[in-house]
Amino acid sequence: MTISLPRLTLMLAMLVAVTPLAIDMYLPAMQLMATDLDAPIHHVELSISGYLFGFALGQIAGGTLSDRWGRKPAVTLGLLIFSVTSLALMYVESVDALLVLRVFQALGGGIAVVNSSAIVRDLYSGKEMARVLSMIAMVMLIAPLVAPLLGALVTETLGWRVIFLILAVYAGLVGVVFVWMVPESRARLTDGERLRMFAAYLHVFRHRVAMTYVLVLSFSFSGMFAFITAAPFAYLEYFEVSPSLFPVLFGANIITMMLCGRINMRLLNRYGPNCLLLAGLSLQSIAGVGLVLASLWDAGLGMVVVLNMLFVGSLGLIAANATMGCLHFFPEMSASANAVIGVVEFCMGALVGLIWTQLHDYTLVPMAVVMATCAGLGLLSLLSMRQISPHSDNESISLKTCVKR
Repeated sequence: MTISLPRLTLMLAMLVAVTPLAIDMYLPAMQLMATDLDAPIHHVELSISGYLFGFALGQIAGGTLSDRWGRKPAVTLGLLIFSVTSLALMYVESVDALLVLRVFQALGGGIAVVNSSAIVRDLYSGKEMARVLSMIAMVMLIAPLVAPLLGALVTETLGWRVIFLILAVYAGLVGVVFVWMVPESRARLTDGERLRMFAAYLHVFRHRVAMTYVLVLSFSFSGMFAFITAAPFAYLEYFEVSPSLFPVLFGANIITMMLCGRINMRLLNRYGPNCLLLAGLSLQSIAGVGLVLASLWDAGLGMVVVLNMLFVGSLGLIAANATMGCLHFFPEMSASANAVIGVVEFCMGALVGLIWTQLHDYTLVPMAVVMATCAGLGLLSLLSMRQISPHSDNESISLKTCVKR
């Protein structure tokens, strides 16, 4: 059985959308969830860290399972786990049950979603592969815009528990259509191929410069995950905005990120990727320091929203350039390098969310400090590359040269 490129692109985009829907759709409902579960809102927000941790584990398990059984069985298993736990989440009566089930929900999501890029690599190359991956990347930006709006609408009309019903039905439908339409794209690996795969992971972890790029990206994204974790408290509880306004404030960050991404594409014609990466990290660090000062001086909602937009939006300058810097060293094992980036990124994001909940004191200061610290560590990691690799063989990845020649 074969499938056309547009249909496969649509199917993989629907599969990838599981992640932003699961993370962002219930954000506007967190204040109501905290009331119903008789728990502080920052305990409910901890479920985001639980999801990130479970998703990282799911990516590791999903890659191994798909290489052993094939892509379709792994995706089917992952979506089944996601759907069943989503249904169970409808009936939680305590925050502890919420946290445990979110980890298992994310485990299923990770097992399923990690296979999207693997299927693209199995079936396509060159421009077709780039086209499909670009569409998937677009979904990863558009879905966070739609998810909070849908979540706010469902919460106000049907109640927050229906959000998890929608997630269960969505994953179930994606699974059924996926099994029906998408052909198996990967032959099972031999034992020797599995050993080479794990050796590739080890090679990536041992490469100091590449791992520096991974740390840069992970620190920067962890700052964003800290914002996502704290956003329901900051906007819904601290500033007391309505659940219907929350998606607008949250979506402003995604729009800024998309705008910075477009600017990055244009500036790459003139400047090297490290120059733009440095600019993005500097902007993020400045926004982080500004958030600390704004939280200490009790600035208004408008100032905090603008600084959050700059902080999250700067990832449009950071993500592509940091990923490019890492993958430059692994032209023959880019899949393994991407897997390492994903696992480190989500594990660090989960850890940062845990740190924020421990520091939470019902002010904006802990959120701002954690975000600023992540941005600062990302910037310091990039600057440390001078000591790690002062004489790069490739000028385009050296911090000494920003402007393209």
